Amino acid sequence: MSTQVSPTSESTTPPRARADDEGEMTFTEHLAELRTRLIVSIVTVGVLSLIAFPLMPKLLVLLERYFIPGIQLHVFSPAEIIRVYIKLSLLVGVVVGFPIVLYEIYAFVAPALDQRLRAKVLWYAIPSLAMSLAGIAFCGLLVLPLVLRALLNITQSSGLVGTYQLDPTIGFIVILLGIFAVMFQLPIVLALLASVGIVNSRMLTDKWRHAMIVILILAGIGAPDGNPLTMLLLAAPLAGLYFLSIIVVRFTEPRLASQENPA
Repeated sequence: MSTQVSPTSESTTPPRARADDEGEMTFTEHLAELRTRLIVSIVTVGVLSLIAFPLMPKLLVLLERYFIPGIQLHVFSPAEIIRVYIKLSLLVGVVVGFPIVLYEIYAFVAPALDQRLRAKVLWYAIPSLAMSLAGIAFCGLLVLPLVLRALLNITQSSGLVGTYQLDPTIGFIVILLGIFAVMFQLPIVLALLASVGIVNSRMLTDKWRHAMIVILILAGIGAPDGNPLTMLLLAAPLAGLYFLSIIVVRFTEPRLASQENPA
């Protein structure tokens, strides 16, 4: 005599309920967590910016003395200086609070990553911050002095007297520093993509001509002043970083292969 098996409680449990029992978050919970992470990041940057605001006059003097010595900056509206102080204080807040913002981003996306990918993201976090600082230093010590000196010489050789407005001049300096901070992430990004199998050193080597075209286009778009010298000083380091990325990826490939195929 055949017996009829009654459906188990697991088969009759709705998928959403099973997902909740296994600890998975609902869409509403994801939105709530995202809101919390955003609030923490915004408040962190805001508080640090408020703390830094009284120091902005000294920072502005340092920027003027180092990057544009002997040049008198002018303001063309009563509130312009306050606007510049706010921009600089926000920049300081973002830079100082970046580790906390980075952690909040990681904490939000980490549950969607497997254990192996989480370890890779954490392993690349410190080199990423170091490369950002290296990009700022490279721009501040080499690129900006060259660009500003060349532009000033062009103005003077034309028999003109430059009248430099405070807001766009400081904005030009800050934007260029930020571009180089992001640009120096290229080896880290390509190494991370290689670690998950999206790119490899052979692919990057074969596509270097295409990469150079993309780099020239990005340099033309990213140059804050549209000056050919600025474009060149953007394109040359980026090209060097691309070839450095090939070396880094090639160096890490044996280690990645040994991890995927243990003896």
